[in-house]
Amino acid sequence: MQTTKKQKKMIGYKYLVDPETGEHVPMQMHIVEDRDFNFNKVWLQHLISGLDNISNQKLKVAFWIIDNLDKENKLVMTQRAISEGTGVSLDTVARTMKALQEGTPSFLQKINNAGAYRVNPDVIWKGSHSNRMGVCYEYSQTMCQNFQNESKTN
Repeated sequence: MQTTKKQKKMIGYKYLVDPETGEHVPMQMHIVEDRDFNFNKVWLQHLISGLDNISNQKLKVAFWIIDNLDKENKLVMTQRAISEGTGVSLDTVARTMKALQEGTPSFLQKINNAGAYRVNPDVIWKGSHSNRMGVCYEYSQTMCQNFQNESKTN
């Protein structure tokens, strides 16, 4: 699914000279920017509260991860710490973390074995467009590195 689109933005006026008449003609000046697209606004705390009554333990872990992300969509925490923070068993946390890393697009990306993860910025993002673009780049770089590491071990 496409998550950005080109959008024209007016930045002001400039007077140009018509070469045939010498007349000064006001012209609108535009730039074209990549803008976020295909997103829905979600008030996360309200969504979590509303779904809490019908959720299972795996969903509780996923919501807890979302609620504890830093400004780069990262969660730096061991599975044991996540288990303690959520009140969910360590086995359930491990199964949930694995499941969240599968699928297309995956929800979660493992950054390293020390307990660092990043939520896919094409799935959930909080912040500005330019910051999101930087995190999208980091996310894709980590995907490439993980793929290369898997290729070497196979």
